[in-house]
Amino acid sequence: MSEGKFRLQSKFLTDAAWNYGAFAVMAGTGVILNFFIAAHFGIAALGVFNQIYAVYVVMAQFAVMGFHDSAQKHTSELDDEPEHLGVVSSAALVLAAAFGLLTAFGVYFLSKPIGLLADSEPVGKGIALAAPGLMFFAVNKVLMGVLNGVRRMKAFAAAQTLRVSVILVSCLVIAWLEYEPYMLGVSFTLAEVVLLPFLLYLVRPNLTDFASSTALKKWIKVHFHFGSRALINGFLAESYIRIDIVMLGIFVSDRDVGIYSFAALFIEGLFQVPVVFRTLANPELARLLKDGDKLETSRFSRKVALMSFGAFIAAAAVVLVVYPFLGPYFPDDLVALSHPVLLVLLSGLVVYSLMIPMDYIVLQGGMPGRQSALMTFNVLVNAALNLALIPFFGLYGACT
Repeated sequence: MSEGKFRLQSKFLTDAAWNYGAFAVMAGTGVILNFFIAAHFGIAALGVFNQIYAVYVVMAQFAVMGFHDSAQKHTSELDDEPEHLGVVSSAALVLAAAFGLLTAFGVYFLSKPIGLLADSEPVGKGIALAAPGLMFFAVNKVLMGVLNGVRRMKAFAAAQTLRVSVILVSCLVIAWLEYEPYMLGVSFTLAEVVLLPFLLYLVRPNLTDFASSTALKKWIKVHFHFGSRALINGFLAESYIRIDIVMLGIFVSDRDVGIYSFAALFIEGLFQVPVVFRTLANPELARLLKDGDKLETSRFSRKVALMSFGAFIAAAAVVLVVYPFLGPYFPDDLVALSHPVLLVLLSGLVVYSLMIPMDYIVLQGGMPGRQSALMTFNVLVNAALNLALIPFFGLYGACT
């Protein structure tokens, strides 16, 4: 193995270790948070929280408009031109701030109709509280895209950890103050507000680059063109694993959504196992594809896919063993009711886990439109199946 390849593999494994550490914190925080909400507020409140979360994550893709993908891809390709890093980052931040602000206002004013659609006033109120966070989320997402692009994955992992930690602490304080469950929606806004100065310190975008209007305008156009075509992919990729919860909110009660979302929490956690490898692989894929090295790209893709699959199987085995023993710690037979849902969802994710690390290979190759078309097909099939099966089979219709 050449010295360059050894350094690359060593850094990849080190970055993987750091990001799996962050993933462990995120997964643990998610379990604790769902346990706490179910125990303190009840299963219906858990359903409300997860519906707010699903809407927030989906709408966040409109806020950031794919500009984080453009920032990640283009900063990945600046190894030979580091002097351009500042203006590339600044241009993406300008766009993210503008679209994030527009989306935040839009979601705030639509929060009541969304609550009516879900037949849940608390869901609407919670979304209104989460809406301001969308502006900060968009800026933070671009800053994290820059960190990803320049392969500062330790900092990336620290930012992920900070976000979920603030959400958890915020929810605990809301419970301590004895506020209504819909107030949990404000935790998403608080998390992004706290995260922003931390990311600005890490990235330190050079504000003097704004003086170079020609270069800034050029990169604003590049990011907008790339991001607008990548939007559908980003929106649908995040929606793909949350369509079931959004659609269940229309057809079933908050309590049933709470049961389903508890199992889905573990599935989303397992989904993040190959997603970590995808995040780590994206910058290297961008460089390999730019260089046109098809053989090395193929080798790299196979190696990452197999590493991801092995990690997923190990994590899934742990979940399957531990899950039944959680019963005594959760109220109202939540674990027993959600266990069959978990098994059905997990069976489908096993195969997909092998492909997730290379999900964005078309995007990294500079073809965001084709990437969006591919994801559109996947999501349309998912949505059609949910629409057809949920009215007849309820929770298990969403699993299928």
